[in-house]
Amino acid sequence: MDSIRLTGIRTAAGQGGSPSACSGHDDAPRWRDLRADVTVTLDLREAIAGDDITQTVDYAQLTDRVRQVMVAGAYECALVETIAGRIAQAVLLSHRVHSVDVVLHAGHPHGADIDEIVVNVHRMADDDSRVGATPAAQASGLVPRQDSGESGGDAYAGNPSDGGRHSASQSGVAERHANPTRVPAQQPSHAVIAMCGGSGDGEHLMRAAVVALDSVPGNQVTGISPLYHVSAIDGPDSMSAVVLVDTRLDLAALSHLLASINDKHRDTLALHAVTMRSDAEDGRHEQVGWQEAKTKASILAPWMDIEPDASFDGDPLSYLLALAPDATQVGLLSDSWILGGMQ
Repeated sequence: MDSIRLTGIRTAAGQGGSPSACSGHDDAPRWRDLRADVTVTLDLREAIAGDDITQTVDYAQLTDRVRQVMVAGAYECALVETIAGRIAQAVLLSHRVHSVDVVLHAGHPHGADIDEIVVNVHRMADDDSRVGATPAAQASGLVPRQDSGESGGDAYAGNPSDGGRHSASQSGVAERHANPTRVPAQQPSHAVIAMCGGSGDGEHLMRAAVVALDSVPGNQVTGISPLYHVSAIDGPDSMSAVVLVDTRLDLAALSHLLASINDKHRDTLALHAVTMRSDAEDGRHEQVGWQEAKTKASILAPWMDIEPDASFDGDPLSYLLALAPDATQVGLLSDSWILGGMQ
């Protein structure tokens, strides 16, 4: 099995995070000078054959995820072993990872006359280690499943018209990479996807949606925003976040995939393709998928958190956010929500 190793992921606890983010704990972190080396195993044949960034993991995403766990764990965890275990769980959220090895160094531990503690953790991907593969997530209709029919195509739960399963091979929602030696015809486009969830199971469904989007052949999640709380003037409050995806789907196919998920979760989860950008010889092209997002602070604020210099349909996000009529109804809820119970 192929592998990728990320070395020297560091955080000086007390500098990488603030005590206020860990309510209920002392101001001083329990662990300082944490450093992690993470090795993931995965199948890289399609990535190598096509020089295809969507068929591997996103290094920056994995690094940020590991660092978030380290910062929180430095204040919350009595054992450095617990932090290492949480790192492994967080890495296994990535659909393509088969197993992970974490080597976590904790320098200058309290009460021990040694240079550092080093903990090694090995975990395999299974039904209990992935947010998107738990029975609850399977029941949610968000997790891509293998079609049991002869076609062998991918299927996506969430379309009531075919019993809750939507055939990607029939609809063009996702491309089946049956030939690992085929070179992709074009570079992936950069899509911005808005996620809005209800106050009940919304956060869990949004996490499962991220896993599902990342697992679509030709997709790679490259950015996940903080989670925002959206206060409603009339009606229930909600939550929102934005996900960045490099994808080989066109805007119509991506929108069709998101619509099939929305049909399954009316009033609980809504996904929208906001915009799709692609680079060509004659410059950058943008296709607007959801024009209404230009006036929604619930989308602009989380989007700006991960792409502060981005523009939407020619206007800077900062300009649009300043004019958004719902700006006072939106507030930061969590910057590590994607980790679920691990943060």
